[in-house]
Amino acid sequence: MSLSNYTDSEINEPWSTPSAGALPEPTVESALEKEKVIKDILSLRDGLRGLLVRITEVETDNEKLNKDNEMLSVYIDNLTRNSVVAAGAKR
Repeated sequence: MSLSNYTDSEINEPWSTPSAGALPEPTVESALEKEKVIKDILSLRDGLRGLLVRITEVETDNEKLNKDNEMLSVYIDNLTRNSVVAAGAKR
């Protein structure tokens, strides 16, 4: 940030605001550009909301699948133990 745009009196007053004459007058083009940027921001925000919803759904599905995998692992371990016990009993 350059201080060359400010007068000496503005620099000496640290909490002063720039004079109204220093601000450019808004034009139709700048208003249209601002409106376009706002629409783009809102569109991106809505897209992010959609992604957050999808992430939540995927996390929920992932947790469910992890629980199912854990249950299947216990089931397979039990089947393996039972088959070993059954094979030992046949001898």
